[in-house]
Amino acid sequence: MSGLAPLLAAAPAGSRFGPHFGDLLNQLRHAGPKRLMVITDFDQTLTTYFGKDGQLGDQCHDIILHHLDLSEVSPEVAQTLRELNEWNHITESERMARCGNDPLRRSQATRQWFERFHKLSSEEGLKRFAKHCVAKSNVRAREKIQETFKWLETWDVPLLLVSAGLRELLVPVLENAGAPLPSNLSLLANSLDEATVSVTSREKQLALERVPDFKLRAQDRSHVLLLGDKPSDCSPLEGLPESPALKVGFLGQPSEDRFEEYLKFFYAVLVGDASMDFVNCLLDTVSSTSVM
Repeated sequence: MSGLAPLLAAAPAGSRFGPHFGDLLNQLRHAGPKRLMVITDFDQTLTTYFGKDGQLGDQCHDIILHHLDLSEVSPEVAQTLRELNEWNHITESERMARCGNDPLRRSQATRQWFERFHKLSSEEGLKRFAKHCVAKSNVRAREKIQETFKWLETWDVPLLLVSAGLRELLVPVLENAGAPLPSNLSLLANSLDEATVSVTSREKQLALERVPDFKLRAQDRSHVLLLGDKPSDCSPLEGLPESPALKVGFLGQPSEDRFEEYLKFFYAVLVGDASMDFVNCLLDTVSSTSVM
């Protein structure tokens, strides 16, 4: 493990690693950047768990639901937004209870929530409020994400961003942090302008079917770095042939139970609202023996 010391030192204190982390890192390093693809989530992965004000950070739909001035829409629209916000903020156990503890009904409820939001948004033109809501939000991108995107650009590594969030919001959040998305990006996200839901938090396993441009870019790539903040963020891997995949998870509020759950899915679990230092150090390790 001595060769891993600089990388492990870049992880926040209290982070944990699965037993196969070192082996997978060596596989990615030997393969090099030309064989690598990166798949990432957005909310609480490229953004932090806690916001600028120290409170729980807004996720994409929160930015609209929390910061849209309801006096600027009709009473009927305002009521629907309140109902959507109420479901968005009850606990998962309460959502399951409302669905009779039936996983299928729970999944259907998520799909119905997204469909209701996006039908309303497209019909009422909520996109016009996006810039103002982002400005009021406490959302913040992870520190050093600029370096992450620069590395991907430099080494021409394909990036697939799979988010159940909103592209009209996630793009300016990153741009405001000085981190415009790299040119080798494929983006699967929802739109405030479209009633059709492209992806929900429970349907990410279908991601690669919906981004054929990424499959084309990555057709000669055999190794994956995946970033996420919950186990379902690993689901896009189901659309790939079996490939060495080093999965890094961000855990905003660690506990023994959550560590146990996350280490079933991720080989590295980072805590403490980590910056992108660890990821950047990992990427530098991958390119350390390569020539551009």
